[in-house]
Amino acid sequence: MGRFDYSDAEHYGGSGNGGSYFKLSKDGEIARVQLLGNDMNDFPGYAVHQVEVDGSKRWVNCLREYQDPIDVCPFCAAKIKQQARLFIPLYNIDADEVQIWERGKNFFPTLAGYCARNPEVVSVVTEVERHGKPHDTSTTYQLYSTKDEPERDRLEDFEGEIPEIIGRYVLDKTADDMEYYLDHEEFPKSDDNSSEDEAPRRRERSSDRESGREERRRPSRRRDED
Repeated sequence: MGRFDYSDAEHYGGSGNGGSYFKLSKDGEIARVQLLGNDMNDFPGYAVHQVEVDGSKRWVNCLREYQDPIDVCPFCAAKIKQQARLFIPLYNIDADEVQIWERGKNFFPTLAGYCARNPEVVSVVTEVERHGKPHDTSTTYQLYSTKDEPERDRLEDFEGEIPEIIGRYVLDKTADDMEYYLDHEEFPKSDDNSSEDEAPRRRERSSDRESGREERRRPSRRRDED
């Protein structure tokens, strides 16, 4: 399943890769971007699990809709935490690059409110400002519309540049794939996974890697708004 509409966000996750990842690292840092969508319908949420693949933390699509029994998704049944994530495509004006901004469930209302105030939000040059020091789990982000005129103001102007989320940033796995992972601590090898392997990866420190099968089924907590 994996993908869901904003109106269903409350049912997924805890409260708690085109382009590269968009990131602001310092308190007060600002970037000028265009959010690549017309309204909130263009920014779906994704129900995902995080597991280790070849030494890196990767997101995997959850197979269960919120009303389904837990055993529909083997990772849910194995008590691997389901999380609700946003993968927001944007054009970073200063970097001149289409990037993906990954956010947690707490950012849904901020983005929805901004899109409601700015119809056809792709046509708006948006300032993103970070409020929070590095690694501060209470970090928040604010979105401000500007009067700047973008060079490209339609979603069609970015055709072919916006990457697919499922398969690249979120691995698209079947129930059989998940069962195999739980038994072998890796996914089955396949010739059609090349696009997934191209996604930007976030490598963990070797000292942080879990040991033992049960620990691998319970990945370490991820900061939601850093």
